[in-house]
Amino acid sequence: MIPISDLEIAIAEATLLRGRNSIVSPQDSLGRALDGTNVPASRAEDASSVEVKLCRSASELANTLQHGISLSLGGGPLPIPLLQARQTFFESLHTTVFSVSLVVQARRVLQALEVLDVSLVPGIELPANSEGLDDFVARFGDSYVSSLRLGGELQGVYTFFAQTREEARQVEQAFGGALAVSGFTLGPELQRKATEVTSSTGVNSSFRVAVRGLGSPPSLKTPEELEDFARGFGSITLDRPELLALETRGYETVPELRPVLAPVAANRVLFTGDQFGAGLLRQQQRLRELANQYDWVVNTYVLYGQELDASLATNRVQLDHDLVAIRERMRGYSASPSTKLMAPNITSLKIGSPRLNVKVNNGELMGGGGGEDFGFAEGLTERATAVQHRTRLVRVGLRAGGRIDQIRLTYSYEAGPRGATEQRKEVHGQAGGSDLGEMQLGPGVGIERIEAKTGTRVDRLTITTTDGQSLGGGGDKGNRNLLWERAAKEVVLGFSGRAGSELDALRAVVAIFGPVNWETVIEVEDP
Repeated sequence: MIPISDLEIAIAEATLLRGRNSIVSPQDSLGRALDGTNVPASRAEDASSVEVKLCRSASELANTLQHGISLSLGGGPLPIPLLQARQTFFESLHTTVFSVSLVVQARRVLQALEVLDVSLVPGIELPANSEGLDDFVARFGDSYVSSLRLGGELQGVYTFFAQTREEARQVEQAFGGALAVSGFTLGPELQRKATEVTSSTGVNSSFRVAVRGLGSPPSLKTPEELEDFARGFGSITLDRPELLALETRGYETVPELRPVLAPVAANRVLFTGDQFGAGLLRQQQRLRELANQYDWVVNTYVLYGQELDASLATNRVQLDHDLVAIRERMRGYSASPSTKLMAPNITSLKIGSPRLNVKVNNGELMGGGGGEDFGFAEGLTERATAVQHRTRLVRVGLRAGGRIDQIRLTYSYEAGPRGATEQRKEVHGQAGGSDLGEMQLGPGVGIERIEAKTGTRVDRLTITTTDGQSLGGGGDKGNRNLLWERAAKEVVLGFSGRAGSELDALRAVVAIFGPVNWETVIEVEDP
């Protein structure tokens, strides 16, 4: 065992045997009702470890991030709320009901301590009635810290935002037997496989990192930086060790407290669940995952300037109602943990999880067969999943003389965590004619009308946006006129075509929004 420092002693003394309220404000340490002996933990892990694991549900992800530490209620261990820093990191991932997560974590345990021979502190009286029991829980919580781990950790998470159970299975299958047999090890293969899975499945993904135990943690912005740092994590000096994990035991596990804490323990099972079913805390997390998916779908509609599907607003009201019902039970537990609580009727999980229903079609061809092909947003995304990756035009520019000499297209696309975007500019054609300028297409702004006159090339082109901007020019040599006007639920995502010294051909790529689909959700994730 590594010699314990003064700082680690202070952390241990301020944490072990302290009371915790496992349902309300689980991050707060309360008073100390018990005495005991601090000893090295009998189930201590190796001093350092590196792990790569695929998590198929949010509860599996949470359990992995907290290293399997649990709440012992006498009837068996159950997951407990994450420590504050780790909970903040978990929430930043914005997981949804069908998200799949690949976790890379390195950990170094400096101290692993537990308490033995636990007994009530002399002078603290056993509660004699419900009022006294409520007062006891208010002062000392419903459980106590029975063991802890001190040290540092590095956690990196690839999150794959599947919208359906089938997409989630495709992600799992894309990782294939390597994980099932031996898992991945750190190295180029891991990053290559993660990139390959994103590409092959079309599922949106993100990558986030958290480092704890260092006063000045490095900024790790890429998977490659994460992997390099993880390899050497076991030899790094941890100048600010933190609590990596806590194990909490219910007071009913202490023989002299078992009879009087029974009503509190029974109420707590409503929230934590037991071997027969999930509790309200797990259902609350499922509802939050649903809310994340609702928000993403709604924000996607807004980004493309689409009127929201009516079912989104109706079903979101029910979701918010269910979240309020759980919070009301939590307030009831906080006010009187000894008073029997009844389970609310949670119906949002039966409604399901919303997912986009979008088809991508080609518009009518303008022009002829000269020049060289250029595709729609080539290399950024597959056409079928362009909306899922929020690929859209944000700027259009033209050059023209007697014909359209050049079109300039700037695409915005989601390249990382949901909401993090990048842009790429494409130039098709050459610098002939005059520069006609550019139009900016802000969030919610799209193309309303395309007017063209074409022959073997695009001779004249005028593009009008939904906010009234118009850009156009060219000549009158073509013999074919085209007029496209946006119908309800349609969005021009961009263009494909042909170009050489001039713009030879152009074709709009159009997304059509259909009614939102609803994917069945089960209360407990698939194993």
